[in-house]
Amino acid sequence: MRSGRGEPRALVTLRGRRHGTGTAGRNGFRDREGTGQVASGNGSGERGAPRPYRKHRPLPALIVIGVLALGAVFVWVNAVVGRGNVDEAVLCTPAPTPPAGTTYTTVPHNGLDDRAPMPPDKVALKVLNASTTRGQGGIATTALRGLGFTAIADPGNDPAYPKGDAKCRGQIRYGENGAAAARTVSLVVPCAELVRDNRKDASVDLVTGTRFDDIRPRAEALRVLQQLTSWSQAHQGGGGSEQSTGPGGPMIDQTLLASARDVTC
Repeated sequence: MRSGRGEPRALVTLRGRRHGTGTAGRNGFRDREGTGQVASGNGSGERGAPRPYRKHRPLPALIVIGVLALGAVFVWVNAVVGRGNVDEAVLCTPAPTPPAGTTYTTVPHNGLDDRAPMPPDKVALKVLNASTTRGQGGIATTALRGLGFTAIADPGNDPAYPKGDAKCRGQIRYGENGAAAARTVSLVVPCAELVRDNRKDASVDLVTGTRFDDIRPRAEALRVLQQLTSWSQAHQGGGGSEQSTGPGGPMIDQTLLASARDVTC
């Protein structure tokens, strides 16, 4: 006969092993099915734990924004100051004395940038010498004629500077109807001061001052003149002049026009 005490002991032992009660943790049952500290972890391990929230630091972004803002301000200030320096550099002193019935108004260096140039063979141009250098007007006239200004007149002396004391490279004088013609002249003489007067026709006067050396347009200006001349010959024929700015004309690249006058005066 079996002892009544032995059977309960065996049952207790098996139950202890199955359910992890008592000291059965030594054989691994408790580790896998008990508290789970070894096999499955208790939720505090590194593998299953969520990553801590990283706060985004705004300082680097603010630094980049600040640098870009300073760069934009620098470019804007440089453009404004640079434009002012050009206007001052091309200014003729003393100021010209206009003949009776004529008024002169100084125009900024970029005052004709919104006007399309006209073909050089259509520009009614005249060179006026405002210096004491003999033959300066004739030399400039010959150079301009070689650049396609075939309607240029014979040179003369500038009545607005009877003493020949215009301390500058020169002036481009024109009326409202001659803005397109003056724009063409400004491409080959980019450091001349722009002066608008009250003439009614489209003629233009190029005044040469005491600092005028020679006419050496940039390669971009020569390309513009070539395009204008080719268009004029194809549509209207060469030669002749226009006394008002007529419609039509070739489409000239604005970057090319800007480069034609991109010089240091």
